[in-house]
Amino acid sequence: MAVEILYESDNFLVVNKPYDMYINSDDENEKNTVTHHIASGDSHLSTSVNPIHFVQRLDYSTSGVLCIAKNKTAAGRAGKLFEKRETKKYYLALVRGHVQHELCDIEYDVGLDPLTAQTSHRMLVRKTPSCKSCVLPRVAHTRMFLLETGYYDKDPVSVVLLNPITGRRHQLRVHCAAIGHTILGDYTYSDAADNAPHRMFLHAMRLVLPVDGEHLDIQTTDPFFSDKKFTDRWKSCKKYHKFQSKEDFLLICDIVDKVYVLGVRYKRFVCKDK
Repeated sequence: MAVEILYESDNFLVVNKPYDMYINSDDENEKNTVTHHIASGDSHLSTSVNPIHFVQRLDYSTSGVLCIAKNKTAAGRAGKLFEKRETKKYYLALVRGHVQHELCDIEYDVGLDPLTAQTSHRMLVRKTPSCKSCVLPRVAHTRMFLLETGYYDKDPVSVVLLNPITGRRHQLRVHCAAIGHTILGDYTYSDAADNAPHRMFLHAMRLVLPVDGEHLDIQTTDPFFSDKKFTDRWKSCKKYHKFQSKEDFLLICDIVDKVYVLGVRYKRFVCKDK
């Protein structure tokens, strides 16, 4: 698959990462990487003649907006924005089941699953104070906004906007699974059961990176409803919000950014000791 360049300057390169592609690899024979498509194979290493710096990361199965810094100074500036949570990230996802709440705040802490530390590196959520299986849990917060319901191969599915307030490993995937709405095609968090779809339906749709002097607001087109492999199996049930045009997607991002959204069915998922 080709890696589409969405934006380029002297400091940053923003690409549209395909699904089922690594960001980089220490294996010099691995060609299925973003690095291989945009630069030399070793460019993600500090020893490279022309190193690049990934200021964010996307899972192998996740597609969408990926920002890369071309120098250490730009990487440092972008990194501080991520640390201070001054960036904004918006994902489009399809999840199993019909979501009953129009707006959800999922605030379960996310930690390591010690049973998969050497294999799939699964994460766990902490729903109760007594949960001991979640190792080194860290505060995590995801906002979910319902856009449409329908059926994929006659199974109920929902189209949602996901806004990660924090940035933990596998946060969106494990949070969706924790509330009973595993992302469509997520092999890992469905316990290897969801293996029929041709991809995992999670896409980084928009990234806002307010760097001084170079404010980045990068958005891709919708990758799901233009994919015949998906649309041949999809039947819409109820549409809550338009989202497929750039203008419509910006409008729903503005709704999600509000602290309070009046007139919608709301649910907060939080550890019982909070």
